[in-house]
Amino acid sequence: MQLLRQVVRVASSVLALFFVVVALSTPATPPAAAQHGCDPGNLIPNCNFDTFYGNPPRQVPEGWAPFVLSGDLTFMQDIDTVWGSPALRMWSNGGTFVAGIYTQIGGLTPGNAYKASIGWAAPNEPDSFGRRLGIDPTGGTDPNSPNVVWGPMHRGPGRITNYPPPAPNIDVSAPAKSPTITVFVYVDHNYSTGDNMIFLDAAGLYPDATVPPAPPSPTAVPPTAPPAVKPVVRLAPAKTAIPTFTAVPTATMTATVTPTPAPTSTPTITSTPTATYTPSATPTSTLPPRPKATPGAATAPATTDAGPTGPASPVMLFSGLGALGCAGLLGIALIVSRRR
Repeated sequence: MQLLRQVVRVASSVLALFFVVVALSTPATPPAAAQHGCDPGNLIPNCNFDTFYGNPPRQVPEGWAPFVLSGDLTFMQDIDTVWGSPALRMWSNGGTFVAGIYTQIGGLTPGNAYKASIGWAAPNEPDSFGRRLGIDPTGGTDPNSPNVVWGPMHRGPGRITNYPPPAPNIDVSAPAKSPTITVFVYVDHNYSTGDNMIFLDAAGLYPDATVPPAPPSPTAVPPTAPPAVKPVVRLAPAKTAIPTFTAVPTATMTATVTPTPAPTSTPTITSTPTATYTPSATPTSTLPPRPKATPGAATAPATTDAGPTGPASPVMLFSGLGALGCAGLLGIALIVSRRR
């Protein structure tokens, strides 16, 4: 009984796997409202990915180039598409990645709007694949450039991505800013459940008649060169010569020390011995004798006009000589002091 149950389970699993394979390998009939990638008016030459170049892990449609922003993956040709094989498969077994392809289209009219669209973007794990389209109106090839105009990111069920809204639609439109623009197909595989893959096909570019043409950019008029202006030469005023004063050195007064002459010894004044007057015998007066007084008669001193008479006193003589000596000594002292 248990063996029978196991056989039934295995058979159910095989049958379920069979239907999955058939669903993926059998082309689906696209709805009438979906736009084919190569409808009339498409401007991309290899819009249906009919031819490829290179080899896995870098095998991509002719006219397109791969880009890888993170992770690692394989680009290769496959048959899973509703628009007629071949198609591009991007896949990784257990890894995540952010990558895609891009193509440049020339011969466009700057100012006119163009719309990018892709008909087939079918993952086997829908929630783990985000997909979107971008246009660089300047023709650059860097998906990280701020010039790129990105359409909406779609993540989840939806293998056909150009249904009329609100069904899945990742179309993007932008006016061209140069005769060449670039179309990007961007895939963000942010988590893995094992052998995960996405199939891409039928990418196109169309003129977008719903957007009015942008006015052409004004042509820059080269600036007119201004008339040559002769430079005004301003002559500097003549400078008055400033007289230069030469500093006269100030005479330095040097004190001259006059040597003091050696003091001259003061001459010793030797006093001249004064002649000693030795009185002789009692001098004899030559004056007439005084008359004897007569008793009773009044006597008056005899006087003459010449003064009192009588012999010179020795004291008076010595006094005169002493005065003369003192005067001499005083004169000598005055003379010596003036010479000094």
